[in-house]
Amino acid sequence: LALALDPAVSLVQRAWPRGRSMPRALAILLVYILGLAALVFLTLHVFPPIVHDIEDLAHKVPSYVHDFEDWANNNQQFQELNDKYHITQKLTEQASMLPSHLSSGASTIGSFTVSLLEHLLAAITVITLTFFLLLDGRGMVARGTGRLPRIQRDRARRIADRVAEVVKAYVSVNLLLAIAAGFLTWVFLEAEGFHLALPLAVLVAFLDLIPLIGLTVGGFAVFAVLLIDGGPGDAIVWLIVFLVYQQAQDRVIQPLLYKGGALKVNPAVAIVAVIVGANLAGVLGALLAIPAAASLGVVIDELVFSGPAGAPGAEPEPAD
Repeated sequence: LALALDPAVSLVQRAWPRGRSMPRALAILLVYILGLAALVFLTLHVFPPIVHDIEDLAHKVPSYVHDFEDWANNNQQFQELNDKYHITQKLTEQASMLPSHLSSGASTIGSFTVSLLEHLLAAITVITLTFFLLLDGRGMVARGTGRLPRIQRDRARRIADRVAEVVKAYVSVNLLLAIAAGFLTWVFLEAEGFHLALPLAVLVAFLDLIPLIGLTVGGFAVFAVLLIDGGPGDAIVWLIVFLVYQQAQDRVIQPLLYKGGALKVNPAVAIVAVIVGANLAGVLGALLAIPAAASLGVVIDELVFSGPAGAPGAEPEPAD
């Protein structure tokens, strides 16, 4: 988190009027406040419309089932299957029970909220540790490696610097691409007059942070919502726009942003890393998998393929 937030903190410091130096602690607090404000905004403007639409869908399901029954009664082949398996009767029973299922789901959400509050102390601890690492991370590295012999000290500091650059590059590029994908979604849905423009834009932006498959899942989720609650024409137009943007991002935009950067990971390694990360820690593990793999590559490169002086291929010094 400290490495991920460091570019934002540096940006806030540079935004301070020239001739003055903003205290780094103040810049960190401002970034925290902006993050909290974004969280409150999302809570107030994204989740209520989604909950409202789910409730409306639950109340409309019985009428959908009724329409399906009317169609089934006029279809001879389906009537034969229905007489044998009682399909429409089972659908009617399940549809009538859906509102009660949602009510029980509310109690489940309540339990989840209690569990979330129980972990509040852990979250405060993480935020506090991140604050101090942002405040004096470089000083900690310098002091922690200060007593090592010169060669080992230089190598340890190079590793720390390269890992920091890897994480910063990954976070900066992927956050920028996620914002761009979310903005594209919002512009398209607003132009179409779709009432879930902001929630779906946030969903696409969040999913785009997940490596390899996130953007695809987000784009087809919007397609499915438009197909159900919008119109087939809007859904098809969105699918075309999304596929064009996805190809542009994967083949042009992302390589240009990564070109010459610190983050260089083989695609096969990236896939394996994401699978392992997702199995170990779910979505968070998938988000952290690629920078973790790239950081491990930095360590291996420095310890195995670099000579004692740090130059790749350098001859080892003779033993005493």
